[in-house]
Amino acid sequence: MSLKKDLLKYQPRKEQQECIDFIDAEYKKNKENKFFLLNLPVGTGKSHLALMIADWYLKNVNGNAKFDVITNSKILQDQYVETYESINDLKGKENYECAQYSCSCAQGNEFNRLNKSSCDFCPHSGARDGYVSGRMSLTNFYLYILFQLYMTKMMDSRGGNVLIVDEAHDFDDVMSDFITIKITEFVVKKLKFSNEDRILKDLKKINNISGYIDFLKDLQGEIATTIGDVERSLSAEKRNARSVKRENAVNKVLGGKNSDIKLMQVITDLQQYQSKIEIFLNEYKANPNNWVLESNYNEKTKQKELSLEPIWAFDYLDKYVFSKYDMVFLMSGTILDKNLFCQLNGLDIEKAVYYSIESPFPVKNRPIYYMPLGKMSYKSKEDTFKNYVPFIQKILNKYPDKKGIIHTNSFELASWISRDVNNPRLVYHDSSNKDLVLQEHYATEKPTVIVSPSMDTGVSFDDDKARFQVIAKIPYPSLGSQKNKLRQKNNPDWYTWKTISGLIQMTGRAVRSNEDYADTIIIDGSFSDLLKYSGHFFPHWFQEAIKKVNVKINA
Repeated sequence: MSLKKDLLKYQPRKEQQECIDFIDAEYKKNKENKFFLLNLPVGTGKSHLALMIADWYLKNVNGNAKFDVITNSKILQDQYVETYESINDLKGKENYECAQYSCSCAQGNEFNRLNKSSCDFCPHSGARDGYVSGRMSLTNFYLYILFQLYMTKMMDSRGGNVLIVDEAHDFDDVMSDFITIKITEFVVKKLKFSNEDRILKDLKKINNISGYIDFLKDLQGEIATTIGDVERSLSAEKRNARSVKRENAVNKVLGGKNSDIKLMQVITDLQQYQSKIEIFLNEYKANPNNWVLESNYNEKTKQKELSLEPIWAFDYLDKYVFSKYDMVFLMSGTILDKNLFCQLNGLDIEKAVYYSIESPFPVKNRPIYYMPLGKMSYKSKEDTFKNYVPFIQKILNKYPDKKGIIHTNSFELASWISRDVNNPRLVYHDSSNKDLVLQEHYATEKPTVIVSPSMDTGVSFDDDKARFQVIAKIPYPSLGSQKNKLRQKNNPDWYTWKTISGLIQMTGRAVRSNEDYADTIIIDGSFSDLLKYSGHFFPHWFQEAIKKVNVKINA
């Protein structure tokens, strides 16, 4: 279907047309404007606006342009694809099924590479070709940055002219994650090094950045050697498609994987770390002062983990992304401040324009009840949680037949609720099954309530999917992170902006249209500090919805 036919599916909303009019006026005023920062609350229809922007650009700037649309999750990606047929969608190889080998396209690709063969039809290759050649192509932040860092020839071949970033408030964090280097004991064991014991000993000796750099340089040689060793062992016995397909079918029944599949995955992992280390070493050499050594304890593996992380990502965003486009549109409900957002994302403020609107939803449909039960700060969180337990039960009883969400901002707080709030309506997820739990919540007729630390952005709980939500912890970035400490020290406004951005994103999950309605209840008393000291960051439409509720807490 053509872009024109997709545009005809919906009559443009007032907010969408006004945004296009603003873009048109600013472009005509100064054609050097490159960055359009669009601060658009939930309900503006940013997905459809992305298509309207493309249509405007084709008519007014370049009739042959190509558009790259990126968003922060596969869930949002799917929403685009389900709505519009003119968009060329691309996900990772593991999301496509290889018919020839009865496995994912990721595994099938490795079989073909080793056998120097090819499938008659590859669904991933077809989607990739459509992405490269398409007028309007879509993927998620993670895959897009992977392309820009490690598959530059493909992106150069695509030749996108315009970048449209949906949920742009998250983009710098994803870039930072990609540049970050984390080598753990688990990673070393997974990569099947012949010198595993020595490498693990060297890993445990690291106590500073220079030691980590030396370790990575040594690891480069070990990776190259191991790739050669594994490839030679796999090439010794060539497998044809029929035998592989038969083995895969047996292993599916047995719930396992054959040894060849495991080894091929090792090769892929080794190559990814090889590229990642090379890029990191180049970037570290260019700016060694932008890096910090983070130390964390992994509760699952019971191991200390060290990572090298960039303090700021703006240099890499400009180098690997924004410099490649003629025009960039950044859409989010929480850009909030033009100057700060430009600084954090490495945008030339002289070539940036900012557009912001009020929420289009009636304030009576989106009340924010502030019911402080104590501060969920590090020092007082355990005492505050004791106050939470009876009130969470009361809130659940107030909405007995309604679905809802409890935003915890941490797995620790979610686990405390699971331990102490005995209610069968509460459902939980871990880092591996979030999407599955979300879909089950959508589908069930029961009034389930999701308790989650990570459904604050990119997820829609429209209509009966949530009629209430509880914000149990203000989303302050953790100061247990050395990176966050340095960011706060170097730019205190970042810390405030990140917190308020996260909070506004949370409140936007449950009211998604003019007719939709839901109650938001904030129970963390730390909200008072934000209102008192950082009220200027909160938009008017947010502040007008706040209603203070005084509660009596039993001692």
